[in-house]
Amino acid sequence: MYESVSYEKSFLSQAIARIDFVAAVEALQKSLPTRLAKIISDYFPIVEPTEALEQEFHLQTGQIVNQRQTTFKQWNFYGKEREKQLSIAPSFVFISYTRYTTYEDMKADFSAVTTAIEGAVPDIRAGRFGLRYINNIEIEGVLPAMKWDEYISPTLLGMTAFSTRAQHLTRLFHVVELKYEDLNIRFQFGMPNPDYPAVIKRPLFVLDLDGYVQSAHDFKQSIQYMDEAHKHIQDLFETSITDRLRERMRARPKVAIQ
Repeated sequence: MYESVSYEKSFLSQAIARIDFVAAVEALQKSLPTRLAKIISDYFPIVEPTEALEQEFHLQTGQIVNQRQTTFKQWNFYGKEREKQLSIAPSFVFISYTRYTTYEDMKADFSAVTTAIEGAVPDIRAGRFGLRYINNIEIEGVLPAMKWDEYISPTLLGMTAFSTRAQHLTRLFHVVELKYEDLNIRFQFGMPNPDYPAVIKRPLFVLDLDGYVQSAHDFKQSIQYMDEAHKHIQDLFETSITDRLRERMRARPKVAIQ
């Protein structure tokens, strides 16, 4: 229903796709296979490897009885203008956008990278997949707790009971979780208030949509889960906003992919 729509000016602050591996990949511990590095750099030309730290805790009756720290190599790649990032490590790969164009562009980047990883490590398996979109809707002049029904679907707001107490609100946030067979959707929305515990003053409304699969699966299947997660996320997003917000974002039809 919404596949043909994109927005010229969205409030999307970050879009992330991530795969965690079933087990750490030995071939990625010290270096990246040459062919894999070449394919990634075609899409993400800026390379900045780093040393990252992982901490592991063991608890017993609420007390830490064992703690271990390990370092691992993490390769960070960026777009020409740092508008996107790809990070790959022995245990995971993720792609993140701060300047988003279309889902098709994001999927093309992620598919190319995951296909290259599978080619370099044929027996690799995914232990978890996730796709997340964080929308920070901030509109000057909107009274934080009173007028969001002009931009957000009134059925989502749940603010009526607090409308007479708006000047006292410090936070109003909701969490909804859904399940579609293997796919889970976690939808967080409302006014988290970055100035908490002060009273809400900043006109910020968040729509945070996270689709994820926690069961082990073939690596290439993550792209199928990505399509399914995006379908549900887009549907939830579109039913959460009003036409007035669409006007502000300047909805436009997508150009057909040849």
